[in-house]
Amino acid sequence: MHIHHVNIRTKHLDASIAFYSDVLGLVHGPRPDFGFPGAGLYDRDKPAVHLNEAIETPSTASNAFDHVAFYTEDMDSILTRLDAMGVHYYGLRPLPDGKTRQCFLKDPNGITVEITGP
Repeated sequence: MHIHHVNIRTKHLDASIAFYSDVLGLVHGPRPDFGFPGAGLYDRDKPAVHLNEAIETPSTASNAFDHVAFYTEDMDSILTRLDAMGVHYYGLRPLPDGKTRQCFLKDPNGITVEITGP
C-alpha cells in the first residue's frame, strides 16, 4: 500500500498549481470533470496532489491535516531550486538513518510541505 495522492482545498488555485509545479516539479495533468474547479498534479505518471477550488477559505490549514511529504532522489537540486526561487524552507537536517535529509516549507494555503531525500 502507498499514498495515492493528497487532496487540498484552496481558495488560491492558480498560486497552488504554480507552487506544486514550479517549486516541487510536479506536472499539471488531467483531472476528471467533477463539476467544480480544481487541478491534478503528477509525479511523472503517478497522481500526487489533487487541488479543489474552495469558494471560502478553509477554516484552518491543518485541521486534522498536518503536512504532505514528498520524497526526492536529488535533494540537492531541490534545495538549489528553492534557493534560486527565494522560497523559504526550514528545519533542514539529517534523519537518524544518516542517509536522508528533510526540510519543510509552506504552500500558498499555509499547508506544511516536507521534502525528504538523500
